Amino acid sequence: MSDIQVILVEDDEQTRVNLRAALRAQDGIEVASEATNGTTGLVLLESIDVDVAIADSSLPDMDLAEFVTQMQTVQADSCVTQSKLLILLDPADRSTWETALTIGADSYCRKDAPIEQIAEAVKQTYAGQGYRDPAIDLVTLT
Repeated sequence: MSDIQVILVEDDEQTRVNLRAALRAQDGIEVASEATNGTTGLVLLESIDVDVAIADSSLPDMDLAEFVTQMQTVQADSCVTQSKLLILLDPADRSTWETALTIGADSYCRKDAPIEQIAEAVKQTYAGQGYRDPAIDLVTLT
């Protein structure tokens, strides 16, 4: 089986570099490309085949709902593989959690989760099972 191809859409350079290195160290995952904002991420998602897009929930140039809507549109209009979406949520930003739960992302996980958990989220997302971070689910239920 070939590696799961992912794209990282994350504006914070240190977070992106750390995430790239940690994901590349995981079996079965390859970081195919990276973007520092939603606009660049959409261009990449329209032009290269990736299995899973990992996007930060707070992009500098567009809100999360706009990114998801535009991602679906650009991929529907192109000939690339339809990527699944894993959103990384800031544990301190509860308002974004609610948005993430309602916009149609395939999966979501805390941004500060251990890399093994994020890697599992990527694998479950790729497999079409979706991933819902249990820590976020527990908090949203209370």
